[in-house]
Amino acid sequence: MILAELLKEWPCELECGSIRTEVKGITDRASDVLPGDVFVARKGKKYDGWDYIDLAIQNGAAAIVHNRYESSVEFPLPVIWVPNCSTFLSYASKKLYGPYDEELIIVAVTGTNGKTTVTHFIGQLLQSLGNKVAVVGTVGLFINGKKQTVSLEPLTTPLATELYRIFAYCVSQGVTHLVMEASSLALSEHRLDDCKIDIGVYLNVSRDHYEEHGGEKYYLAAKKRLCLFSEQIVVNIDDDFCNQLRMEHPVVKSFGKGILADCSIIHEETTSHGMRLLIQDYDIPVDINLPFKGEYLQYNVLAAVATISELGFSLQEIAPHTERLTLPKGRMQELNNDLGYRIFIDYAHTPSALNALLGALRTQTSQRLIVVFGCGGDRDKGKRAEMGAVADQYADFIILTDDNPRTESSNIILNSIAQGIETTDYSIQPNRKKAIQQALDMSGKGDLVIIAGKGHEEGQIIGSDILPFSDEHVVNEYLGRTKSANE
Repeated sequence: MILAELLKEWPCELECGSIRTEVKGITDRASDVLPGDVFVARKGKKYDGWDYIDLAIQNGAAAIVHNRYESSVEFPLPVIWVPNCSTFLSYASKKLYGPYDEELIIVAVTGTNGKTTVTHFIGQLLQSLGNKVAVVGTVGLFINGKKQTVSLEPLTTPLATELYRIFAYCVSQGVTHLVMEASSLALSEHRLDDCKIDIGVYLNVSRDHYEEHGGEKYYLAAKKRLCLFSEQIVVNIDDDFCNQLRMEHPVVKSFGKGILADCSIIHEETTSHGMRLLIQDYDIPVDINLPFKGEYLQYNVLAAVATISELGFSLQEIAPHTERLTLPKGRMQELNNDLGYRIFIDYAHTPSALNALLGALRTQTSQRLIVVFGCGGDRDKGKRAEMGAVADQYADFIILTDDNPRTESSNIILNSIAQGIETTDYSIQPNRKKAIQQALDMSGKGDLVIIAGKGHEEGQIIGSDILPFSDEHVVNEYLGRTKSANE
């Protein structure tokens, strides 16, 4: 594609060079530039792309795009000014890599908690109903449940430059439906601005990422943006923010536990293997069985069912498949063993997510609940004491440890969490591996050990480095040593 074709429908100003230049791709990462790429010198929160133009040119950039109002520097290639680099990046990615999103039925799921679980539930159910489905999000790209080997940034929602390549890849693999997580950061950075979204799903909105957005107001505004790109929205009527969105969009379906919801739970009971729910969708009641327990998982299933029913499938068609749903890796994942330990790992890293997790698991033991968790450094400081208070409400013993401390002092983070703990005994062990081992050492028959915060993650951010680390791996190592010692 020549540069003139890429730019012809976008407000811009050519500062130097020729618009007849051939361009092949686009990126805002100078280190990722390939010969023929457009480099978008976007200013981010930590780095300014303008400072990396020389590197982009060395790597073969064919053109530079920026939004500085004063730029008298001459470069030996076309330089284009645009009003907003982020919105241009989304537009140009679709233009260069193709409008393959328009060949897919796309569902985008947003919410403070539950995005990964709900996207995977929707994917599993759609696959069971005979569709070829891609799921994109925190734990990677999956097609019909099989993780793909494509290289992606470790983000909840891919960058716009990656997203349109994913769409093209999925279409080439025969995918008909794509379900993705839509994070508040992706929405605020305009990654989805040009994406055709058939259904936008709102699960819940509570405290998270406030500091990264500049405050609660901007976080909520980012979440609301999904309405702009969605032909229809599905909202949790029991969440105040989500319920308000019913006034923001002309085509809305609601789900929840109240009788006012379009898709609601009208009866529930616990079974030996999980839960049985009587769900009503537009006055049509159907029984469904679930292979797990927990109120928050009821909401996750309800969101999935409400969404799929809007894609043309009836409750009667959906119901036989819910009993085979499986949780994604790192979501209330029990690490089974034959040594008598009951151990769960989970990604819960917000007060509301930790509350839902511990509330669900508290009912599964009459013995002790031992909880290991921390909070990320250089992130929302206000949630730390709240998470301490949540653990204080449910746990019998708490071990505070590093999550991803980044560049912040572990002692400051962990002591901030401890301010919310009033009655429960706790200890502080910054070394996460030692903290997990301590929890397992002290657990006895019938106790539950819950390791929260990192779930599926296989790295720990300390300083500016990402070091190999997996909660599951640490637990399995411990169990292996214990089993060998007992033989």
